[in-house]
Amino acid sequence: LELAGVPPWHPVDTMFGTMQLREFGPHDGPLVICIHGMMDNDFIRDEWNQVASGLAASGFHVLVPDFHSGPEQLRPGVLSGDDVRALVEDFALHLDGFVPARYRTVMAPKVAVLGKSWGSRMAAEAGASAQVVAVGLVVPPISEDDAGNLFRNIHGEVALAMVGDDKVAPIDRGDVYRKLLGDRATWIEAKTGGHRIVPDFV
Repeated sequence: LELAGVPPWHPVDTMFGTMQLREFGPHDGPLVICIHGMMDNDFIRDEWNQVASGLAASGFHVLVPDFHSGPEQLRPGVLSGDDVRALVEDFALHLDGFVPARYRTVMAPKVAVLGKSWGSRMAAEAGASAQVVAVGLVVPPISEDDAGNLFRNIHGEVALAMVGDDKVAPIDRGDVYRKLLGDRATWIEAKTGGHRIVPDFV
């Protein structure tokens, strides 16, 4: 979906090297990072734009990195849990404007991380950081065994968004996810739309 006013990609230096990033919303708003799916195409890279625009309109500062544009270490299929946590904390240190710099030695900036498909696994991995206060897992194709290991380490609240006709991330796996997460989980269900960020999730 094309939206008017989508910010351009711009280069940002990270602890791993340079990657392309879109920034939505006021710099001094609470920080949200959106992680795209696995495939290297514009549809996947742009899939968070409508969500990011809506969050920006509500006062959030939203980062949408292009993981295909970064160093090999950050690429989908290569990026590790340790490295995604380090990257999220690096973004919080250098791109957050919500916590004034003079206070960051006593109060580290907090972050919400949203991920779709492959990105949902990375969001769950990021959730093990004490700086990540909430994660959103959209159509997560995470096995039951992997979910057990990943979800127990998430510190904050979790939103689970799944689609009834998704063949990649079957919705019945959501029952397992909710049992693992207990009362930390907020459930969002769409009837149709497949393996996408559907309008019900915006």
